[in-house]
Amino acid sequence: MSEEDRSRLYAWLREQTDEPLAEYVMSCLTPAPLPDLVTKQHLETVLAAEFSAFALTMAAQREADREAAAAQREADHRAAAEQREADRTALDRRLRWISVALPIEIVVALSAVVAITEWLRG
Repeated sequence: MSEEDRSRLYAWLREQTDEPLAEYVMSCLTPAPLPDLVTKQHLETVLAAEFSAFALTMAAQREADREAAAAQREADHRAAAEQREADRTALDRRLRWISVALPIEIVVALSAVVAITEWLRG
C-alpha cells in the first residue's frame, strides 16, 4: 500500500470512527514500502536545491541593494556639489554688493553727519 493510499484510508477511518481507533488500525497495517517514503537523501537533495535557489536570490538582492546604494550616494554627491556651487554664487553676489554698497553707505552716512552738524550750527 502506498503512502497516498494510507493517507486516504486514514482520512476515511477518521470519518467512520473516532481518531484513536483510526490510529490503532493504521498502526496494525504494515509500513509503507521504502520507495514511497521520503528518504533522507531525497530530502537533502530537495533542501539543497531550495537553499541554492534562495542563496542565488539573496545574492541578487544584495547586488541590487549595493547598486541602489551606489546610485543614491552618487545622487547625494551631485546634489551636495550643486548646493555648494549655489552657495558660492550667492556669496560672490553678496560680496560684490557689499563692496559696491559699502562705500556708497559711508558717503551717505558722512553726508548725513555733515548735514546734521550744519543744522546744529545753524
